[in-house]
Amino acid sequence: MAQERENHREDVVGRANVEDTPELLAYYDELARHKAGALWTVANKIEPWEPKSQSVPVVWRYRDLRAHVLRSVELVTPEKAGRRVVYLNNPGRSDVAAAVGWIYGGLQVMNPGEVASAHRHSASAIRFIIEGSGAYTVVDGHKMTLGANDFVLTPNDTWHEHGVEATGSPCIWQDGLDIPFVNAMEANFYEVHPDLSQAVGYAVDDMTKTWGNAGLRP
Repeated sequence: MAQERENHREDVVGRANVEDTPELLAYYDELARHKAGALWTVANKIEPWEPKSQSVPVVWRYRDLRAHVLRSVELVTPEKAGRRVVYLNNPGRSDVAAAVGWIYGGLQVMNPGEVASAHRHSASAIRFIIEGSGAYTVVDGHKMTLGANDFVLTPNDTWHEHGVEATGSPCIWQDGLDIPFVNAMEANFYEVHPDLSQAVGYAVDDMTKTWGNAGLRP
């Protein structure tokens, strides 16, 4: 069976509209042997008139997911899972584990006394603490305490780890990362800290005191 060829034609001035001919089909075969192709056969597909989203509308309600997130505590440990997270799986983006577009989202839970090992990756992260007390994150030696409604940024390629103090309570926070985008750029990596944890080298919450004050000039 002959291979089906792509030729996305549009009868619009300025758009590709090249009719197949025997000579062109032979030419395309020659290009294919060199792992190349003619742009005009796919230009209208890869440069659409307007964005075409593969994501589908989804509403994830915290009240629906919360019990399932807490249930994961009974099933896996941070040591085994790496990060104990229930991720948001958009049916249109399940091939890249995205919540929408090229963005990953998930709900992470940790119990008092638990620590997730230090690691780093080329994806950047944001975290919003939904509930609980005693949580903290350590980013490149800076330890920050976290509570409900706190928001923290984790720049790419920084060592970071998370935990909840033994005196705290179960904590749930939302993770957001550009993992799908970085993977699409074929630029992702993941590295586990050789010591599994990092030393705190600064006063606790020094970053909050440095950058969290009103009137700070850009």
